[in-house]
Amino acid sequence: MRNALVYCLLASSLGAADLRQLRVAPAAGNRFALEVEKTGLLSGKKHLFLFERYSGTLQLDPAAPEKSSIQLEIEARSAILKDDWVSASDAKKIADYAQMKMMDSAKYPLLKFASTGISARGNGVYEVRGNLTIRDVTKPVLVMVTEKGGVCEGKAAVKLSDFKLKPAGALLGAIGTKDEMTVSFLLRPGA
Repeated sequence: MRNALVYCLLASSLGAADLRQLRVAPAAGNRFALEVEKTGLLSGKKHLFLFERYSGTLQLDPAAPEKSSIQLEIEARSAILKDDWVSASDAKKIADYAQMKMMDSAKYPLLKFASTGISARGNGVYEVRGNLTIRDVTKPVLVMVTEKGGVCEGKAAVKLSDFKLKPAGALLGAIGTKDEMTVSFLLRPGA
């Protein structure tokens, strides 16, 4: 995330080898998302949450990208359910459950990510290691980032159980939620 995000945001505007600091914030064309897959009778369906409020700082060393770093904070209460396959009343219940029960946003308002290392894999692909904190539980995560034409996309698989969260279920287990969820982002330069 760290290097590729910085390159996306700065693209060709950096030529110096000194450390640069950039802010990450919501803008047109940017997104942070969470996908949660269903099991049982709803297998194949996904809940899609978009986060409307997030901020972060990128430290970029263009001469040595592996020395770059990123820190992000995402507001748990800013998660908006974007499903088009559930009723409006169910969508509200799902969103409330995610914000109030799963993320416990009143007690833990922020999800946090801090990079710990980055490796270039070639062809605009980066492997970013870091620590993700959800509800005061911090676990290492691996984020794969691809940069193409200044647009950065990243994705990480995160297990709910790693953060001591129990996947939701209903109808005596006939409908459930997978333990693994996908966190993703898209950042465009100048957005």
